[in-house]
Amino acid sequence: MNRLALKCGLSAAAGVLTAVPFAAGAVYQRVRTRQDDRELPGLGELVDVDGRKVHVRRMGTPSPGLTVVFESGLSSPLEMWSWIQAAVAESVPTISYDRAGIGWSEAGERPRTAERITGEFERLLEVLDVRGPLVLVGHSYGGMLLRAFAQRHPDRVAGVVLVDAAHPEQLERSARQRLGLPLMRASVRSSLFWSRFGRNRLRKVDDGSQLAGLAEREKNTTVARMMTTRNWSASDAEIDAWLEHVVDEIRATTFPADTPLFVVTAEETEKADPVHGELQRELAAMSAVSVQQTLPGATHLGMLCSAGSARGVTAAVLEVVDAARTGRAVKPVEATEATQATQATEAEPPGEQP
Repeated sequence: MNRLALKCGLSAAAGVLTAVPFAAGAVYQRVRTRQDDRELPGLGELVDVDGRKVHVRRMGTPSPGLTVVFESGLSSPLEMWSWIQAAVAESVPTISYDRAGIGWSEAGERPRTAERITGEFERLLEVLDVRGPLVLVGHSYGGMLLRAFAQRHPDRVAGVVLVDAAHPEQLERSARQRLGLPLMRASVRSSLFWSRFGRNRLRKVDDGSQLAGLAEREKNTTVARMMTTRNWSASDAEIDAWLEHVVDEIRATTFPADTPLFVVTAEETEKADPVHGELQRELAAMSAVSVQQTLPGATHLGMLCSAGSARGVTAAVLEVVDAARTGRAVKPVEATEATQATQATEAEPPGEQP
């Protein structure tokens, strides 16, 4: 065999050997995803909305009055609201759901503009026969999305809670957010690529992760959904839409002047980026009846996943519900000793995820 033939043969063999782990990883990913689908089903129900399955979790006794609706941040399955939704549902009907492609919901049309997401949400409410006033609760990126619904349906917005919510000008005005964007996009796209070959499953959710604060079943279900390629593909599409469409769509949106509005800010996010606190106070200025309150010790994801921080967010939601029902002004809530003690354990630095 001449040298050229030998070199070509070795190159071909190397290519085959390189492809083997990827092929094996792809098989492993499919097998484990099917296993998770069987053993860790979503905690809600799959509802048919115009031929697409949407994962919804309804808690609380249905009534003709207020309904609290939760809008999640990027990549976040509805199970991440579990602490807060269960507590709020003791007083008022609640709905959490997975946007298209996230969690257990089937993928939807692209681009993932605020107009499209709002239209899908409107149809979901129709299918669920939810026709009364709403208290909208949005975390992170979800806080921007619910503004589009409020602009289209001001008569249905009884109150709003923004949980460490994104601001349409944060990339323009915050150097930290601007510098963190490429890292966030790279992280999402890396997770998307490696999810096809099961690589993400090698990472364990240890005690240092903010997801570890969820109850065991909720944590395992959340992690299983975040291992899927569909979840990361949808997240990547939402980031593209956020930069290309959503910011411009919602930049000028606001709430009715008398809407009870509670802006809850994570202390650790604000400490890491002082501009974040400034932007949070601007969000509160969207209503003349509002409160902006920083939650001691809370991190961006820990506001939902830590039982202690979740109690602080729950108190804010119930405060807005009561203000909406009685017509009184919304006021700050007091953190309990239990809340503060639990928050003190949240040591993980805040993420850049909007």
